[in-house]
Formats: sequence, structure tokens, C-alpha cells
Amino acid sequence: MTDHELNKALLVCPGDTLQEELEVLGMSQRELAERMGYPSNKLNQLIKGEVSLTRDTAGKLEKVLGIPARTWLNLEARYQEEKLAIEEMERLESGAEWLKGFPLKKMEDLGLLSAGTIAHRVGELLTFFRVASPREWRRIYVDEEVSVAFKISLAKAPDPKPISVWLRYGELQARELKLNEYSADAFKQALDVSKELAYRQPADFLNKLQRLCSQAGVALVYTPSFSKSMVSGATRWINGRQTPLIQLSDRYRSADHFWFSFYHEALHVLKHGKTAVFLEGVKGLDQPDKQEKEANNFALRMVLNGFPLHQFVGGHGKHWSEREVVTHARKYQIHPGTLVAQLQRIGRLAKNNLNGLKVKISF
Repeated sequence: MTDHELNKALLVCPGDTLQEELEVLGMSQRELAERMGYPSNKLNQLIKGEVSLTRDTAGKLEKVLGIPARTWLNLEARYQEEKLAIEEMERLESGAEWLKGFPLKKMEDLGLLSAGTIAHRVGELLTFFRVASPREWRRIYVDEEVSVAFKISLAKAPDPKPISVWLRYGELQARELKLNEYSADAFKQALDVSKELAYRQPADFLNKLQRLCSQAGVALVYTPSFSKSMVSGATRWINGRQTPLIQLSDRYRSADHFWFSFYHEALHVLKHGKTAVFLEGVKGLDQPDKQEKEANNFALRMVLNGFPLHQFVGGHGKHWSEREVVTHARKYQIHPGTLVAQLQRIGRLAKNNLNGLKVKISF
């Protein structure tokens, strides 16, 4: 017998009290059933705790035995509560295998979970995802049939569990923001203003950019990268598809990647509808090529701010010096680190050259 089975066996049900009362009165179960107008076989089940004690039964017991109905109902309520607690503990402990693969330590560090028993952790994780059991988590995030709760399946992703945590955490972060009603025109204006932040990159540019987006009704959140999540950015509509959510990670720890990802996700908000979910950087997920290319082209235009990078693609021209990078960056009002990243991308700078001009970020 397991501990839970033993605890169940030790529970005191209303039938135990009823049997004790019959013994005191010297009354048989059959006589009590007759006096109550109650089937004798059902009374036996009640005494064994196999059926619940109803209001009607409590009223009959009050009349026959003189014990108030509320006493019987309180005994039943306490019994059911204690029984449910044991069954819930059994259910939670059965989720031990489900826990494997989730970034539990990272979630503890972020205050999303607290240390405790397996049952405690399973319970907190279910609450975090707002699901009743691991089965519902799988239906929402992993099953091939797309769920109305998430609208995309992570079945083909290498590690769905850390990705699902990262995405859910972004939704919780978005709740903390004070947002205006979404306006596409206001968001376009915010993007124009944001180019100055991308150029100057002041120490508080993350906060300033978030406020700009909030004023336009766009929830912009910064979610730390989780091991194996591989997501660099995501876009989806929340709150009944009334609020666009742009979620960015610090996966690459570099501001040039951050700005490209931000503008990429921004175009998804502006042009690609409210029903799709876009996840960038996750291998195995099918994302619309046309929309992804469109978002990439927009992001590139925004970060280059008019710099004619296309003129330097291909050929065997000389590599750029730091002085040339800084001069051209100032001329086109783009951050030197951004220009370095783009020159590295087309082969005009070695991957390890002038990285000191880049700005490192982490959330």
C-alpha cells in the first residue's frame, strides 16, 4: 500500500460517524433505512464512503437521529476536501516525467517557480501555463493540430519545453505594461523615432523603446534567452487579438542583432495580420518564406538608414578600417556596431574584426 492509499484509508467519512451513532442507539442499518425511507443498500454504501452524503440525506438524518443537517454536511465537505487533496497530490506526483526538459533552475532564478517537492513544482508549472494537466500543455503547445490558445504547434521544434516557457513568460511580462490602444499610424511614427535610439544607443535605450511602443499600443517585452529555446524574437496578438506583442530575447547578446530583430518583428505587426504567430530562430518550424523575406528586407532598410550596402557586396575590394566605419556610420546616422555587423555579413570585415564597436546587451 502506498502512502497515498494509506492516507485515503485513514480518512474519516460521514459514514464512520453514522455507524458510531447507530451502535450507540443499538439501531441496525436496515432499521435506519426504513425510518429514513432510504434504500438499505445505498445506506451501506454511504457508511462505507462509497457515495456522497447529499442535502436531502442530511435532512432525513436530522429528523431520524436528531443531529443537525449542517453537521452531516460539514463532515461530508471536510471528507471530500481531504480526499481531493490526496488525489491532487497523487496527480501532481505523476507529472514527474513531464518536468524533465523544462528550464527549472532558470525559472527559479527569474522568480517564476520556487524550490520544492516534485508535486509542488508540477503544480506551479501548471499554474504558470494556466493549464489543468500536462495533457493540456501538450495539446496547446505541441500537438500537431494547432490550438486556439496558441495558434502554432511546436511539435517540430527541437526542444518545445523551453520555448513554451519563454513564450509564456513574455505574455506575463506584457501584462505589466501600461498600453494605449493600438494604432498602426502611431506605431509607424514610433519606428521613425526609434531610429535615433538605434543610432545613439543611450544607456536606457531599451526602456525608451519600450515606452515608445507602449504609447502606440504595442507590447514590447525583453525576455532572457533560455538554454535550448533558440528563439531570437516572436510576434503574436494577445488580449483577444487586440494587442500586438513583440517579444525579443538576448540570445546573441548584441545590440545589432537586437535592432534587426525588433524591426523584423515590427513589420509582422504592421503587415502580416493578427492570426499568425511568428517565431524567429527556431529550426524545424515552418514560417511563411514570403513574409519572412519581407520582414528581413524591412529590418535591413531600417538598420542601414540609407547606407548603400549593396554597393559593397561581392568583389574583392579592400576591407574597412575602424576610421572608415566610424566616418560612414556618422554620415548615415547608424551605430558603428551595426555597420560592423553588416560588413561582416557580406565579407568586408572578418567576423572577429572591430567587434569592440558593437554594444553588448543582456536582459
